[in-house]
Amino acid sequence: MPIKTILLHMANDDAHASRLAVAAALAKRFSAHIQALYIATPVSMPAGATGRAASYGYMAEATAIAHENAERIEREVRQALDGLSFDWTLEEGDHVDLLAERASYADLVVVVQSAAVRAGERVSLHHIPDRLPLETPTPVLVLPPKQPATAPIGRHVLVAWKNSPESARAVRAAMPFLEAADSVTVLSVEPPGQHTNDAADLVDWLHRHGIAARPQSVIASGGEVGDMILSCCGDQGADLLVMGAYGHSRLRELVLGGATRTVLEGLTLPVLLTH
Repeated sequence: MPIKTILLHMANDDAHASRLAVAAALAKRFSAHIQALYIATPVSMPAGATGRAASYGYMAEATAIAHENAERIEREVRQALDGLSFDWTLEEGDHVDLLAERASYADLVVVVQSAAVRAGERVSLHHIPDRLPLETPTPVLVLPPKQPATAPIGRHVLVAWKNSPESARAVRAAMPFLEAADSVTVLSVEPPGQHTNDAADLVDWLHRHGIAARPQSVIASGGEVGDMILSCCGDQGADLLVMGAYGHSRLRELVLGGATRTVLEGLTLPVLLTH
């Protein structure tokens, strides 16, 4: 399916300008409409803000500041998206719930992984990159916290592949990127002593779609699979990782599987996730 509507997560945070620039570049590439959703509710709080009273106080103050900054950020959006099709909406509430509600009417959601949360400087209130891919069928593009605004996305794509519904959905969602890529690598991580043709089989399927991909297999010899995937991305010079988001139910709540969580925690390049 072509990418014709991009849902852009906007908030009063220090990474909003980067993902705005990425969304604008993608909209130009795919001739897409952007739905800019600005959510005034804070996405995180300082790690030292402990206690219910402190939390409530911080939330109220941060929400008020976000509303004060909304007009300025809207001007940034209108300037960055000048000449493009877009709309702007301001909401309050749970970021994941609001994004998931609107994702049904989008072809791609653009969010970012917080550097401050990863560094332990702040406490995440919504865990957007972790939760959102598990709560919507729409593919989610998670940007690393220091994604350069002008860096290309999708010239060199690495697909982390296993023969599963999650991976298959991710590849199909990524077809607009794969069709335009200069190079595509299909990576399979195999248990010791086992060999499959999964990567080669997907490469054959991609070839029939006119995509010149190549297979690569590595052995999971006691290492963390997520770390191996990120290492291969670095070795290949990949600027986009495509993978399924794996989760399971724990206490009636979906949580991420190990490889997906490791990739998000150590994210150094954009990753396209579907569940």
